[in-house]
Amino acid sequence: MKPSYEDLEAELSQTKVKLSRTRAELNQTKAELSQTKSELSKIQGLLTHALQELARLKEQVRLNSKNSSKPPSTDQKSDTSKSRKKKREKGRKGIARKSFPPEEVDQRIKCTEAACPHCGEKSLKPNGQPPETIQQAELPEIKAIITEYELLKYGCTCCGKSSTARLPPGIPASAFGPKLMGLVATLTGVFHLAKREAIILIKALYGVDIGIGSVTNIEERTSAALDPFYQQVHTHVMKSNLCKHFDETSWRDQGRRHFVWLASCQDAAFYMIDRHRNIEAFQKLVRQDVKEFAAVTDRYGVYNLLGVKHQYCLAHLIREFRKYAERDGPDQAIGDALVKELSQICAIHREYRKGHLSLPQRNRRLGYRKKRAETWLYDGFANGSDKLSKLSEKLLDQFSHLWVFTKIHNMEPTNNLAERDLRKLVVWRKKSYGTRSARGKRFVERITTAAQTLKKQGEDVLRFIQETIESFYAGSESSSVFKPGT
Repeated sequence: MKPSYEDLEAELSQTKVKLSRTRAELNQTKAELSQTKSELSKIQGLLTHALQELARLKEQVRLNSKNSSKPPSTDQKSDTSKSRKKKREKGRKGIARKSFPPEEVDQRIKCTEAACPHCGEKSLKPNGQPPETIQQAELPEIKAIITEYELLKYGCTCCGKSSTARLPPGIPASAFGPKLMGLVATLTGVFHLAKREAIILIKALYGVDIGIGSVTNIEERTSAALDPFYQQVHTHVMKSNLCKHFDETSWRDQGRRHFVWLASCQDAAFYMIDRHRNIEAFQKLVRQDVKEFAAVTDRYGVYNLLGVKHQYCLAHLIREFRKYAERDGPDQAIGDALVKELSQICAIHREYRKGHLSLPQRNRRLGYRKKRAETWLYDGFANGSDKLSKLSEKLLDQFSHLWVFTKIHNMEPTNNLAERDLRKLVVWRKKSYGTRSARGKRFVERITTAAQTLKKQGEDVLRFIQETIESFYAGSESSSVFKPGT
């Protein structure tokens, strides 16, 4: 029996309802799928960001003085106690101490024997052989020299006014003499003893009591005495034809972040503490046009003021590329290759400096390494990560600054000279946490400039500071005149 029209219409109506429901469910499923895709896209973005952040943090944890600009003092030292037990320590070859010349011997004591140490027989007589001599250096018992100055008072019969006699020339109006002042300033400013430790040492050696405030006053007077020498060192560093090295490091003053700026050369080092690490601070340091300077620095943007004689420190670049060599993928191979090439460049120049290579031999070897380094930089620009590509592009644009040392006599490819000169203040900063006043900053600048400059010249720092203080109170600056090294 065939279905009637009404049955077909009812069935069609039901089919339409089912189709409508199915369509609604399909639209709902599409909406849910679209939402799921959107959420999945967000999750993928978050996951990518998290993986990038994880890689960045892992790289940051691995940063040390060998793959970044961090100082060696921040490195986490590994436990070497187990490895030391496995290694057999080799004994060091001793060096015989030089004997004092006869004119420096203060006393001679003859040592004799009354009986034979082997059998006890007392019939001993010299055998004619020269005696064995042992020289022993000993410290004398010392005591501070206490001088009392009586300043007589007068009354003028003409004007009726009273007056007091003045101290002799060169004698400070202080409870401490120039030599004691120089020793205190050297202990705190050169050897970086804490003020209380310096006080204890002076008391133990000389029996003189010094207060904390007196140490601060001595430092202030010392910095005033050293100011002419400080200015002369600056003039020498900036005006001489020697290659200059610039660098900076952080410092603390009154709890605020400051920076120590350094200008160094072969025979002198000049320090300046400033609130900022910018172009204005650098211009305060140099006080003149720097376009003609032959200088070595890192790639900090402030040093772009320097002209065509500006050498980039290759040691900084080696550490920077070593960071990329510790990554995975193309960065690892490119970074490792550039580390090897730049290290070889420094090694070749070191051999030349020692006299093992002639100038043509050095230049020939460096020419080969230069081409290889340029090729790897192009590879880093084309195939490296975003950061490596940007770094490679910058170095390719400034490629000539990597090779200035090959054209200027006595220029080094690294800024190690400045980093060694800054090391003194880095250690002082860690021990003292910086300074607390303007006069403290002045003392740090001047005493460190004097100490490092005199060290480069092989001079006695303590004696120089004592003589400078004596000249300061005598009204003469002759002993504080800077003498350039040979």
